[in-house]
Amino acid sequence: MIRHATAIMLLAIAAGTGAETRAEEMSKWGDTAGWAILIDPGNANGCLMEKKLESGTLVQFGMVPDRDGGFFALYNPDWSDIKDGATGVVTLEFPKKRFVGDVAGVAKEGRFGGYAFFDNPNVTVEFGKNNEMTVVGELGRNIEVGLSGTMKAIQAVKACQSEQSE
Repeated sequence: MIRHATAIMLLAIAAGTGAETRAEEMSKWGDTAGWAILIDPGNANGCLMEKKLESGTLVQFGMVPDRDGGFFALYNPDWSDIKDGATGVVTLEFPKKRFVGDVAGVAKEGRFGGYAFFDNPNVTVEFGKNNEMTVVGELGRNIEVGLSGTMKAIQAVKACQSEQSE
């Protein structure tokens, strides 16, 4: 049975996702299970995992430490129809669960896509324990995201974040 949950909440300012010009660029913390682990100084030194899919889509999943939550973002240079700051609804579909919530459009610095903030820890649990997910956006895009290695990468993101708190 698919459970519906409002897990992703709109982030009014898309801080730290490349959506805003920032003085400091992200730095690499390491690599784990096919994911790059990065530190984003524009997001309160939040750590994130990032991977580019064969389609050219960039997937990001990480921490928003000053909001006690996390974010999920997808970007693709071909999605130029997405307007910066536009709001919509996104669905993250896992094999047995579905999370629905708000997304903010990002169209800056050659990135086109969406950024969704969440404060439901179950999103992270599902992201880590499943091998696949489908992202369904309002503009009719269904993006299949392979989640191989995500459990190890989430552990690395948590270790990275722990170091930032020291």
